Amino acid sequence: MFAMLDITEISTNLVRRPVDGYVITASGNKIPQPPWIIRSNLESTIAYDRWLIDQSRAEATELGDQWMVCRLAGLEPRSMDGALRHLLSDYLFGHPNPKFEAQECKDEASLR
Repeated sequence: MFAMLDITEISTNLVRRPVDGYVITASGNKIPQPPWIIRSNLESTIAYDRWLIDQSRAEATELGDQWMVCRLAGLEPRSMDGALRHLLSDYLFGHPNPKFEAQECKDEASLR
């Protein structure tokens, strides 16, 4: 018999469920879960945008996607807008506005 992967371990509808502080990208790569966004705190949004850019750069490099590597070169978190955020989310997760289940990392310092 084949062992079946229980998809509910990593995804439920549009919710990405972190497992041990990591989420799975559309390509199957395991990346650190994103930082939490607190709407009243601009710095938390900038931290999320920085995470999104960094993870997209790593994904593009690993996939050999030179067009995306060039597109991301020099991109800064403070220059992100909604359209670019949707593009990078779609690139990583196959959905422009993924939802993440809020789970505290066991060792958040090791994920930075």
